[in-house]
Amino acid sequence: MKKIAVLSLLLIFISSLSFAGTVNLPRTGQTKCYDSAGTEIPCAGTGQDGDIQAGVKWPSPRFTVNGDCVTDNLTGLMWTKDANLPGGTQTWQEALDFCNNLTLGGYSNWRLPNVNELESLVNAGEADDVAWLNSQGFTNMQDWSYWFSTTRAINYTEAWSVGMWGSVWNDDKYCDCNYVWPVRGGQDNSSPAQLWKTGQTKCYDVAGTEITCKGTGQDGEIQAGVSWPSPRFIDHGETVTDNLTALMWTKDANLLHGEKTWQQALNYVKGMNNSTYDNFGYTDWRLPNRKELHSLTDYSRYNPALPSGHPFSNVQAYPYWYWSSTTCANNYTDEAWIISMENGYVEYGGKPYSEVYGGSYVWPVRAGQIGELPYSISGTVTLNGAGLSAVTITLTGDSSDSTTTDSSGNYSFTEVSNGSYTITPSKSGYSFAPPSRSVTVKGANVAGQSFTASAVNQGYSISGKVTLKNGGTPLAGVTMKLSGAATATTSTDNSGNYSFTGLANGSYMITPTKNGYKFSPKRKKVKINGTNVTNKNFTAKAP
Repeated sequence: MKKIAVLSLLLIFISSLSFAGTVNLPRTGQTKCYDSAGTEIPCAGTGQDGDIQAGVKWPSPRFTVNGDCVTDNLTGLMWTKDANLPGGTQTWQEALDFCNNLTLGGYSNWRLPNVNELESLVNAGEADDVAWLNSQGFTNMQDWSYWFSTTRAINYTEAWSVGMWGSVWNDDKYCDCNYVWPVRGGQDNSSPAQLWKTGQTKCYDVAGTEITCKGTGQDGEIQAGVSWPSPRFIDHGETVTDNLTALMWTKDANLLHGEKTWQQALNYVKGMNNSTYDNFGYTDWRLPNRKELHSLTDYSRYNPALPSGHPFSNVQAYPYWYWSSTTCANNYTDEAWIISMENGYVEYGGKPYSEVYGGSYVWPVRAGQIGELPYSISGTVTLNGAGLSAVTITLTGDSSDSTTTDSSGNYSFTEVSNGSYTITPSKSGYSFAPPSRSVTVKGANVAGQSFTASAVNQGYSISGKVTLKNGGTPLAGVTMKLSGAATATTSTDNSGNYSFTGLANGSYMITPTKNGYKFSPKRKKVKINGTNVTNKNFTAKAP
């Protein structure tokens, strides 16, 4: 009961934080699993990235081409379609200048991407990421490394770059050795997955001297991405929650007190979940994937490259690494991705070895998004202020479905995953305002997606007469209620006549009422099928 109470308080506290500081990490792209020899194996129960697939599902299509530009529908970033516009490698400063002065596709706010932005294009499930990106609509992808706008904190004369096979490393800023790929946008937080700030707030020239950021186009000036929440971390004693990602980590970043092979790391986490090892009250721990480990990195710091004031203990920095659950798919499936907490390196190391580049450690994680979360989209359709039933509501976009409104005009779609959707109502004889709605599901239910219906005047009518049973005298002032495909109310005139006009094809019910009278029949069923309906008559009798 104590743990439940503490957890409830934690959830209340997290919900009070600014959601502008919360991101949904995307999946890495890996869907297959491999043993330590690099042989593909069934994923179930392995605890590997291909088994868990933690993170937001990628939208389909992942990219949208628009002339000379390509939008990533996962992150909202817009990239140049040509991934080698300068036509060759450049120095870091040349790369910054090229992006700052670029006008393309009607946009002049291009920039050199930061470390998080360009890393987001890495597909950890592909053996050839360059070929994959070229197949997605890009052109001239280079099988080499690309510059980031992010300076390396441990040496200001160096900047970060990414090899398009997935490695994140550094090069001397003077080096004419990396390609340039401009980016823009991506900071409206409306996409399924969001990218976060790198932590860098200062700017440095090629000699490593701190300079004024204004106009440089460096990461320290742009600071693209979601701001980190404050506080960034919540310390629970034995575990720590990262409020940026909602991931929970073990507070001790070296629970095993030593290096382990990749399989030993996976086995240890399994042991936590079956209570062989201390699990701090949870049985859903996992070895983090490469994006989860990468999300902890503060690229303004080193040794360790973690945010200032972090509560973790026993963090292994230089010359050590941490295992991810993500296999290196680019023809080295006997290796897995490893992350350095010294400065943010992302590399791959041999699975059978515990002393990869100095030693590889284990840092378990839990929570975050696993699989498809059961979100919902709901709303109401009304006609003249009342709910309209039997309206067909169609859902299209990242998934498709259809439903109908109930007797109160309400509808809902459940089991909806993060993504972009369009909702469209339809019913014969009616128009709707708005005609459709665009909806983005991003880690929460979406309610209030409502519509107002109006009957389309197709010229059809129902008419009749009400007379007294004895003598056939017309009876005025009888209330005539119409229900069914539409609802309406009218009264008989002095000649006992009534009519309903402007009705669409459909099935209806007519019910007469007047105090002191009984009617035969009590009600009439009527169906309009492309023509007016007449002589729907009733007789009345005073009791």
